[in-house]
Amino acid sequence: MARLLLFDIDGTLLDTGGEGGRALLDAVEEVFGVPRDSVPKLELAGATDGGITRQIMRHLGRELHAGDVEPYHRSYLRHLQRRLGDPAFSGTLLPGVKALLPVLHAAPQVHLGLLTGNLREGAGHKLRRFGIQEFFTEGAFGDDAEDRNLLGPIAHRRMERALGVTCAREEIIIIGDTPKDIACARACGARCIAVATGAFARHELEAHRPWLVLDSLEDGAFLSAAGIGG
Repeated sequence: MARLLLFDIDGTLLDTGGEGGRALLDAVEEVFGVPRDSVPKLELAGATDGGITRQIMRHLGRELHAGDVEPYHRSYLRHLQRRLGDPAFSGTLLPGVKALLPVLHAAPQVHLGLLTGNLREGAGHKLRRFGIQEFFTEGAFGDDAEDRNLLGPIAHRRMERALGVTCAREEIIIIGDTPKDIACARACGARCIAVATGAFARHELEAHRPWLVLDSLEDGAFLSAAGIGG
């Protein structure tokens, strides 16, 4: 039986050192002419880029119109790519990721995908920056829905289509670092492995009752949960 592992990106696989958030504010200044310091702190953990854009528009007292969203996203993606490519970039892969992904990718019954609030292009920029894009087949992204809970079925369909396999919902595991990842898994009947490598501590994640909580992806229990090894 095929098993789908759908990974969140920020706080789960990698940490951009805050450059993603800075790129969002770069775009606010460029597109709307508003100083970044005037924008209240954004709630980024587990949010989709569409939801973040809505937050920004609300802070600016603007209605959310497609005519504003497209140029804002274009500006954000351009600044994100610039910041990720800066020689002083201090982002990093999170513990265990570099060793884990090749092992998962080599397992014939396991298929890796993405379930992320990032825009598809932004996700690509981040994964390429760390050289891990090759491990992921398809997924669902912030372009697909503003509500993260709608992304699970989209990722499921795309992965099945791309791989030419059928996968039961019980064989889908969503891996993320926030309560919103846990809720997303529950909404589509999947299991969730929550990792305490982002903004939420282990006890905060445990309060939302995911299938499994790990301190990081270094924990060998991840491979057992994924059906690999003993």
